[in-house]
Amino acid sequence: MFIKPDKTILKRGTLVLCGAILLWGILVFRLFWLQIVKYDEYHGLVIENITASSEISAARGIIYDCNMTELAINTTVKRVFIAPNEIENEEDKVLVARYLSEILEVDYDKIIEKANKNWRADETIKNYVDLDTANEIYAFLDENDISFVHLQDQTLRYYPFDSLASQVIGFTGSDGSGLYGLELQYNDYLTGVSGKIITSVNARGGSIPAKYESYTESESGYNVVTTIDYKIQSILEEQVMETYYDNDSMSRACGIVMDCNTGAILAMATYPDFDLNNPSVLGDWSQEKLADYLAGSDEYYEAQSALRLEMWSNMAVSTLYEPGSTFKIVTASMGLEEGAFTDQTLFTCTDPFYVPLSESARKKVSCWHYGGHGTVTFRRGLQQSCNPTLMQASWLIGKETFYKYIQAFGFTAKTGIDLPGEAKGIFFSLSNMNILELSIASFGQTFKTTPLQELTAICTVANGGTLVTPYVVSRLVDDEGNTVKDCIPDAKRVVISESTASLVTDILTEGVSTDGAAKNAYVKGYKIAAKTGTSEKTEVDLRDAEGNTFLRTGSCVAYGPSDDPQIAMIIICDEPGGESVFGSVTAAPYVASAMGDILRYMNIDPVYSEEELAEMEVNVGGYTGLSVTEATSLLNEKGLSYKIYGDGSTVTQQIPKSGSTVIQGSAVIVLYTGSVTPTESITVPDLTGYSITGATDVLTNKGLNILLEGAVQSYSSTDSYAQAISQSIPAGSKVTPGTVVTVEFRFTDAQDGG
Repeated sequence: MFIKPDKTILKRGTLVLCGAILLWGILVFRLFWLQIVKYDEYHGLVIENITASSEISAARGIIYDCNMTELAINTTVKRVFIAPNEIENEEDKVLVARYLSEILEVDYDKIIEKANKNWRADETIKNYVDLDTANEIYAFLDENDISFVHLQDQTLRYYPFDSLASQVIGFTGSDGSGLYGLELQYNDYLTGVSGKIITSVNARGGSIPAKYESYTESESGYNVVTTIDYKIQSILEEQVMETYYDNDSMSRACGIVMDCNTGAILAMATYPDFDLNNPSVLGDWSQEKLADYLAGSDEYYEAQSALRLEMWSNMAVSTLYEPGSTFKIVTASMGLEEGAFTDQTLFTCTDPFYVPLSESARKKVSCWHYGGHGTVTFRRGLQQSCNPTLMQASWLIGKETFYKYIQAFGFTAKTGIDLPGEAKGIFFSLSNMNILELSIASFGQTFKTTPLQELTAICTVANGGTLVTPYVVSRLVDDEGNTVKDCIPDAKRVVISESTASLVTDILTEGVSTDGAAKNAYVKGYKIAAKTGTSEKTEVDLRDAEGNTFLRTGSCVAYGPSDDPQIAMIIICDEPGGESVFGSVTAAPYVASAMGDILRYMNIDPVYSEEELAEMEVNVGGYTGLSVTEATSLLNEKGLSYKIYGDGSTVTQQIPKSGSTVIQGSAVIVLYTGSVTPTESITVPDLTGYSITGATDVLTNKGLNILLEGAVQSYSSTDSYAQAISQSIPAGSKVTPGTVVTVEFRFTDAQDGG
């Protein structure tokens, strides 16, 4: 008999069945979700729990100079770490903590704290441990059978030349990334790609054999080949440092050497500099400034931080200044190019000189030369750095044309150099340029530029009229030396004609070799075009009762050889505190020294004038042991005079010694023969303030030889202004006849008008 099911039971059964089906569906969906949809994620979590990964640091690219000399490299160091999960007894833990705290100079309690984390497999004790210390640790571990201390290779950035080109190269941070200079600018190329090692581990972190192991090799960063020549860089840095100290700079000094034809930066220096291997250590100049603050105070730490930033900054690229009379090269170029005047056009310089502002108003702008220069040609006015001559020239040019060339020479935009932190010059707009602004801008004041921007404009004249783009990196190469990227930029535009550039160069060169304001930039045997400048720091409120500022910036730009320019240079002394503040004294002599050394290094042979040949320096030969006849014959061949003491037939001693340098026209070589020895004593006179002729006469009359350094164009009418400023042997010293005294001369009267 069929029994009809109870409806309630049927409903309940249906609900239970539906519930079971629903639960089964949820379970199936969940399994599908976990095993199919989320498989990769959970599989990764499992692998993560049973594997340990170690990163393989990529080698940072090397930075080279233009001759492939290493400027920034990597050195191998060690990371010391412990594996707390491998420590088996308390005694070993204490032993290791005591040893590592002592040898690594790490706090003992911190090591114990890390060692107590017994669930950890890697606790760093110290990074960047040198290899000598690492070897001592290895010996300790072997001796004590310690297995839970590990050392891992690391790379540390190292700079072989310490402070060389410090503001250009820059440095890296603790994570290896570039922070300043080229290290920052080319960080993405230098960094490379890290590799990775993955190994299987058990629950305690120990290694176990498994299939989940892999190795990804790191990729080294690209190497950077710069345009810097470390020898030229060394020459420039020496002269920039001397500029700073000789002139008691209250701020900083900087310099640049550029290939005027391509824009390649051969050297760039700022002083004071810093040690790239210890970039946070402040130098003596900073410590002196910190002495004004209470050590440990907030003001002290703020000043310390500011001084570091100043020390790291590249003055040649990041600092704005008024170029002063060096800018007169630009004014001359635009006026001659436009035909507004010629080099023989006459201008009248009076003192005082007035700029007409309106029919009833005028502004006094004095010339540096007391009484004015009178009526002079433009050529003479530029050589004498006459401000009124340049102001009148700018009136003939006109403000529209003047401003057009300001833009063309690149003063309203950045140069585009491949270095971080380049500042942009400040120049007033055409609408704000009235006759007074035009007049004063003609000699480089009331606007601001960077040293790099100024030198780039000067290179336009030096290379025949083309504005180049300065650059520091020529190419990127891989470890096999293959070029992966060419970094040489294109020139921007032609600004003036070759004929105009040649004429300006001729005017400047003549001024250096005669009595121009830049005569301290003279280099014997080389034709040098140069211009000096001195500008007031008008933004600084340090003035005397007459309203004259105490702070100035002295500078000098130069390029050469004039008949085929290869390099251009600028040196700037900011806030000179010595007896002279003019760029003709604070910068030009150092440009001359650097220019001579660099041109000789570049194998550009000197070409001497007849006047220079008459004062040619020659090397003294070795005559000791020769017969008197042989010795005198050799001296006659060299055109050297001599004096013989004794009646022997053989030379027993000579002064100056073999290899010494003397001046052909005035030197006397003393030869001793027989039993006579150099016993006669001559007192060296004080030559300070003497002219070249005067110092030569005094020394030769005493039986001594003179060697000239510095401003020694020739024995001419300008000689009376070139004064001795130092001598190699102190006054009052007792020396033997024939001794060479090197005397440095400088035109102390040289001024540059603005």
